[in-house]
Order: sequence, then C-alpha cells, then structure tokens
Amino acid sequence: MKDIYIALSGATAAWDQLSGISHNLANGRTQGFRESRTSFELAGEGPVGGMYALTGETTYSTADGDLLVDEVPTHVALRGDGFFALADGTFTRDGTFHLDAERTLVSSDGVAVLGEGGELQIPEFGDVLIGSDGIVRSGSDEIGRIQVVTLLNPNPLGGNRWGGEAGERPEGTSMVQGAVEGSNADTMRGMIEMIEASRYFEAQQKAIQTSDDFRARLNRIGGN
Repeated sequence: MKDIYIALSGATAAWDQLSGISHNLANGRTQGFRESRTSFELAGEGPVGGMYALTGETTYSTADGDLLVDEVPTHVALRGDGFFALADGTFTRDGTFHLDAERTLVSSDGVAVLGEGGELQIPEFGDVLIGSDGIVRSGSDEIGRIQVVTLLNPNPLGGNRWGGEAGERPEGTSMVQGAVEGSNADTMRGMIEMIEASRYFEAQQKAIQTSDDFRARLNRIGGN
C-alpha cells in the first residue's frame, strides 16, 4: 500500500495548494487583500516507507497592491509595510474609511480607525486632510496620527481583516489620501498555477486509482 499513501500525500498537498490559489483568485478585487503562498516539502520515511509530500508554511506577499485613486478625502492607501489598527482589535490594509454620525473616522464596516492616541474624531464642518505621514488635520488643527503597525504572527481572518500581535510602526511606510490599495493577488499567475495544481492533483488521483485497480486484479488472481 506504500504507493497509495505516497500518491495520497501528493494529492492532499495539491488540494491545499488549489484551496490557497482559489482564495487568492476570489479576492482579486478585494481592497487591501494580501496574496498567500503555500510551500511544500518532502518528508522522510513514513509508516509504510517512501517519501511524502507535506504542506509546508503559508506566507503572505508584502507587495503593495495597485493604487486606486478615487479622490474621496477619507480614503487612504498604504504604501509599504504595515496595517491600519482598528478599535475591535483587528487590522486591515483596506483604507476605504468614512466618517460616522459622530464624525469618527471608521472602516468600511463601521469600526473606528485608531490613531496613536485613540479614535480620530473630526470637528463639525472641518475638512479632512491626511498627510503622507498619517497625520490627520482639520483646517489648521491637528487631530492625530493614524496608527500603522507591523504584525507579528499575522493571522488572516477573511477578506481584508487580520489578527495578530501589533508591533512597532514600520519605517518607510507612507499614505496617499484620496486613494485605496487594491488586491496584490496576481490573477494571471494564479490561473496558471491553478491549471498546474489541478493537473498534478488529477495525476495523483489517477495513480491511486491505478494502484487500487492493480490490487483488485491481484486479489482476483489470488482467489482463483
């Protein structure tokens, strides 16, 4: 049965890769989305001998997504490393912010965006001015600075939300007001990788089926 287990490990690894690629493709237009990459490795002797393909570490691309300019003054695109911090303890690179009824700067789904000193509230009738350094002003008044953090042990929560432990503000990161960051998923490469992974998965399935058919014939011969 060694050959079946080896082929099954290859099929399982290919399926994990297909799942990751599908997730990337599904979020090709999700603002602030970061593409995932799953690596594989060959393990040593298993319980029945032979080399096994195992799913390895999943990493996330740190490349900037496309800069999508829309001229909305509360929208902000990050350039460089880091994530915006939100009041519910999650993080995002989706800068489609707006002002709620209390004129607090909030995320697309209404969670307050954190400044380095807490939530950011814009005075009544004040214009929103956001500098490349993240400092928010209303007229000549400085409101605060949008908090940007590195993430230790980043954990994707779905879409463009992340969990993890907040680290220090990354160096070299800047912001562009009136724009948002698109997904950094490479859909063309993803389609090619999906075809390749699908073919590999099908090949492993065929190997399992061939091995099973061979043993069935041996059993029939042995029973005669």
